[in-house]
Amino acid sequence: MTGSTYIKQAVIASLCEHPNQDKYRARAFAGDGLSAMTDALAGHGVALTKRDFFTPDENGVYLIDTPGFWANFEKIRTLLAKGNERFDAEDFLLPLQPVNTRTLLQSAIQYKGLGQIFTAPVWTGRFNDMELLWYKVPYLERKELTGADGTIPLPLKRTLLQAEGRVAPEDRLAAAKLSAADIHTVFRERGDFESLSRRLTTAGDYLRKDYLLLLDHLGDTCFASQNAWQRYPQLAETLARHGEQFEVVDFIRQVGSRNNIIARAAEHRALDKVFAPQLWVGRLGDMLTLWNHLSPGWKNAPLRPADFDLAYADAESRTFAPLLDFTALHNKQDLLLPLNGADAQPVLGLGLQAFWAQAITLLPLLAKQGEPVQLRDLRRISGQLGHSCLITAAKCGSFRQVVGIARASGEPLTLEDFMSRDMHDNTLLTILAERKELALVFTPELWAGRLADMRNLWAQVRHADRAQIDMQQVEIAVKQATLKKHSRPGLKIKPR
Repeated sequence: MTGSTYIKQAVIASLCEHPNQDKYRARAFAGDGLSAMTDALAGHGVALTKRDFFTPDENGVYLIDTPGFWANFEKIRTLLAKGNERFDAEDFLLPLQPVNTRTLLQSAIQYKGLGQIFTAPVWTGRFNDMELLWYKVPYLERKELTGADGTIPLPLKRTLLQAEGRVAPEDRLAAAKLSAADIHTVFRERGDFESLSRRLTTAGDYLRKDYLLLLDHLGDTCFASQNAWQRYPQLAETLARHGEQFEVVDFIRQVGSRNNIIARAAEHRALDKVFAPQLWVGRLGDMLTLWNHLSPGWKNAPLRPADFDLAYADAESRTFAPLLDFTALHNKQDLLLPLNGADAQPVLGLGLQAFWAQAITLLPLLAKQGEPVQLRDLRRISGQLGHSCLITAAKCGSFRQVVGIARASGEPLTLEDFMSRDMHDNTLLTILAERKELALVFTPELWAGRLADMRNLWAQVRHADRAQIDMQQVEIAVKQATLKKHSRPGLKIKPR
C-alpha cells in the first residue's frame, strides 16, 4: 500500500471510531505516509515552514526540543528544503524556553544530535557560518564528536570549501609538509619562523592570510600570541606583496567566546601595528570603521585617539596627496577643491597632513601670488573624520602657521574656533594644551582689544595645563598690545 492509502485509512478509522484507530493513525504518520501527508498539506497551501517548528504549543513547549527531532533531523531538513528554507546558524542559538536561555544547540548536545547538524548537506555554500557555530559547541563535546582535537574534521571542511571554489588551507600546507599546528606553534612557542617561511617558499607558497586565520581547538588564531604581533608588520607586508590584506571582517570576527583579532591586538598593545598608515591607503572608510569597533578602554597607549588621528591623517595623505602637486599650485582654489569626487564629505588639499608638512614654504608662496590662506578657509571641514582644516593643522603641529595667518590677515581667532571639537569631542584648546602649545594660543597680539574674550578662554583651560604660561604676564602684554593697536602713529609705550 502507498502512504496516501494509509492516510485515507487513518481518516476512515477515526470517523468510524474503529477500536484500532490509533494503530492506523500511527501507521499513517510513519515512513511514506508522513511524506505523503506533508505533500498533501503543501498542495493545499498549508506547507510546514521553519517558523512552525520554532512555534511553541499553547503551554510554551517547543515540540522540537526532543530526542526524536534529532533522530529525524535529516527528514525535517529535506522537508524544509522543498519550500526553499534551511536552518541557519542563528536558528540553533535562539532561546527555546521563555524562562531560560536553552537553545536548540544545547538540545542537540543533550540528545546527541550534533552529528546531525554538522554535515555537508546542511551547510553547503556556508562554511564560514558553520565554523562560527562549531565553536559555539563546548570543547569537550566537539572533541567527543570528532574523536580528535575538536577542530572541524578536515573531510567535512574540504567538501564545503570545494563547493565554494576554495581550497582547504590544510591541503595547501600539506604540499610543504606543514600542518595547521605548525602555524600556531611557530608563533606560540617561539618556533623557527624563518624555517617555516623557507619551506613555504620552496613549495612555491607563502604565509597566506588563510594560514594566519586558521583556528585551533579553542577557536584562536595565531594572533592570540604576542609573538605574532611582533611579526605583524612583516606578515602584513608579505600579504601585500601577494595582493592580500586583512579586512575589517577578519579583525572583528567573533569565534565562540574567544577574543577576536582586534581585541587580541589591544590585549598585546599592538593597535599601532594594526593601524599603521601604509596598510590603509585607499581604505580610509575601513580604517575608521575598525577604529569605531574598539571599546573606549582599548583606546590608550600605544594608540590613543590623538595617535589614531595622526595615523589616519597619514593614510589620508598617502591616498589623496598624489592627486595634487603642492609644488605647482596655480592658486589657493587648488587647495579647496574636493579630491574625492562626489563623496558626501569632501577631502580638501588644505586638510591634508601633506600640505601642513610643507606649509612653512607653501603659505608664503600663496600669499605672494595674492591669494593668502584665510582663517575662513581653515574653518572648512575636510575628510571623513569631520575635522576642520584648523584642527588638522593643530594636530599636525602647524598651529604656529595658523597664528601667522591670523596675524597677516588681521582676522582674529575666535572663542568658537578654540572651542570647536574633533571627532573625539576634544576642543581645539585641549588639543593644543596636550601638545604644550598654550603659549601660541595666548599670543598677546591675537588678543589685543579682546582681553575679556581671552579671560573667558583661559577659564576653559584645565588646571593641570595652566602651568604652561604665566597668565599675569600675558594679560600685561595684551593690555600693552591693545594700547599699541589704538595709539597714534609714532607713539611709544613705556614697557612695564
